[in-house]
Amino acid sequence: MAILKNEKGSIELGSYRDWMVKVRGGWTKKKIESHLGRGSSEASEISFYREMLKYDTPEEFRSNLFFHGSGRYISRLKPSIVLKNTEDFGGGSGDKYYGISVSTDKDIASNFTGASRSGNVAPVLLKRGAIVETIADIFDATEIEDIIVDLWTKGIDAVVIGNHDFKHSEKEVVILNPRCIVVGKPESFMVFGKKPMPSPSKDDIVEMWSNGSEKYKVLSDKAWEIHSERMEAKYGNPLPEENKWPNSKNELFQYHKCNVEKYEAVTLALKASKTKSSKPK
Repeated sequence: MAILKNEKGSIELGSYRDWMVKVRGGWTKKKIESHLGRGSSEASEISFYREMLKYDTPEEFRSNLFFHGSGRYISRLKPSIVLKNTEDFGGGSGDKYYGISVSTDKDIASNFTGASRSGNVAPVLLKRGAIVETIADIFDATEIEDIIVDLWTKGIDAVVIGNHDFKHSEKEVVILNPRCIVVGKPESFMVFGKKPMPSPSKDDIVEMWSNGSEKYKVLSDKAWEIHSERMEAKYGNPLPEENKWPNSKNELFQYHKCNVEKYEAVTLALKASKTKSSKPK
């Protein structure tokens, strides 16, 4: 487990493959499927913000932000190869393969609803430290099967496939390890007459990232209060107040706040420099 620090706080970056037991004789497709059947992604708004705070800049956050579309409600995700039937994954081609398809483009992701009358699209954040490989000559997620054993042997968590600069590209990324992503709050819509659903703008991303620590604290406090109320109703005593905001959460909170201050300072300095250079001599 790696620990990263700045002037005010710290974060822990764990291995997203710790849940996998050691295998004898190397990986096989059967062993991979067995492991995938036991693991899924995280899915909650609070977890999404927790992982977002670990990115040092909004640009880093955006480059690891993807979107997943489906004709069903989106929660914890698993590769379709371990799902019981095609209805479980609700969109796309209906093929089973060793990954979870996401797109860098929200509107493209929102089109993967299958034959459903309504759809959902959710933000999917790749956790910091996940290992990603780019394979430009693979254009369909089903082709991953041919090299899946090699990818697992190398410890690859996600694969960028195809040429994302191509005009009609689906800008697809295939998540091989579900534990390396967290799914945020999904957005629902009616398929018929659906309006375009553009990806967040640069300003949207900066605002979301900059306000992330405060949003995380609000969500965390609310979750703690709900849990405390349930414990009191069941056992007669609420949770101790000192457990509401433990040191690990505060370290993450302060780590992000420090990075926001640095980012704002650099942004102001760049604006001042541009203003100065634009003035006539």
